[in-house]
Amino acid sequence: MLNLAIGEFAALLTFIFVYRLLDLGMASLVAFSYLILILLQGSLYWFYRYILIVNKKRVNHKMIELLKFLRRLNMIVLVAISIVIPIIRSSNKDLMIAIGLFLFGMIEYINYYWYRLSYGKSGFNIRILLNTGLQKSSINKLITK
Repeated sequence: MLNLAIGEFAALLTFIFVYRLLDLGMASLVAFSYLILILLQGSLYWFYRYILIVNKKRVNHKMIELLKFLRRLNMIVLVAISIVIPIIRSSNKDLMIAIGLFLFGMIEYINYYWYRLSYGKSGFNIRILLNTGLQKSSINKLITK
């Protein structure tokens, strides 16, 4: 779990660095920001679960309520961003990059809050997914108990 937390945080930092290198518009910034927000939530969640295991503690009820709130808030933000991106785009390049980042952020949101999309050591293995079907994500299992 600590590796998951560190990996998600490293991805977050990498995306911030990449955005600063590229000359992108406001639509891309908004999409990048959503992706970074989701990755930060994932990183903090896995770090929290790691700390619980190390300290042999159970998940706090307040954390479950926070995750439920974040799941709803993330969905609202996702809808708002889908409306805003075409309006604030500065160019077609900005729009295309923003759409790609938006889709990536949406996939990460689904992966954390609804269904586990990564299977196997490589992260995504279509054979395993087809054989087992979609399974609830760790957060989804926790908040729907």
